[in-house]
Amino acid sequence: MFIEIDLNKPVPIFNQIMDGVRLAVATGRIVPGDRIPSIRDLAVELRVNPNTVAKAYQELERSGLVEVKRGMGYFVSESDNGQVSQRERHALFTNLVDDLLASGIALGLDAGELRKLNKKKLERLEEGR
Repeated sequence: MFIEIDLNKPVPIFNQIMDGVRLAVATGRIVPGDRIPSIRDLAVELRVNPNTVAKAYQELERSGLVEVKRGMGYFVSESDNGQVSQRERHALFTNLVDDLLASGIALGLDAGELRKLNKKKLERLEEGR
């Protein structure tokens, strides 16, 4: 499956599920019209409460990224071409950066070291363009 959760993260599981779906859409791993796992199937696969998956799917449906077709299941929305909005991309990226920074701190890096490493990496990326 395209979603991974980490029970050790401080991020709520339903947010991790939402981020997993958003990332899969943003990277083209799933595309508009694709069916995503049922609430029950994903809950079993991830070993989480079905209500947690239901909450994530409801939020994704509210955002317009996912739509439910009665009797058929959940699908990546074909309206707006199933694209992750700019706001959702920023939220997803922010969550990824938060995880990365938390990992850096867990490794014993201080804020100055993290800034320096980030600056170097950005400079290398810009040079490669």
